[in-house]
Amino acid sequence: MKKGIVLIVALLSFALGFSQETEKANYKTTVDQFTKHYNDGNYRAIYNMLDDNFKKTFTLEKVNTFFENEINAEALGQIESRDLKDITRTGHTYILTFENGTGEAFFLLDEANKIKGFQLSKK
Repeated sequence: MKKGIVLIVALLSFALGFSQETEKANYKTTVDQFTKHYNDGNYRAIYNMLDDNFKKTFTLEKVNTFFENEINAEALGQIESRDLKDITRTGHTYILTFENGTGEAFFLLDEANKIKGFQLSKK
């Protein structure tokens, strides 16, 4: 009997944990667009994906500098795949696989599906 209860609790915990990690469609669309723009080297298009408040601090010049110098997008190469790592509140964290490395990207969207929070780090 105890083994049966433990098994049921374990299965329910797994099911609930799995259901909470379902990628939302609006995030999938945004990350797909981000990936396309990144792979095209179109940092202006990425900048245009930001909400107005984020654009005040993360200017087009800072976006270009970030991808060209801090991330060194040219050396990392194209994004080949992305996998949802987790969801924190409503933000989604992805593991990005590049041609020459991996990284982790966090996206937080506003009500209009504009990026209001973003972080990308190389591993």
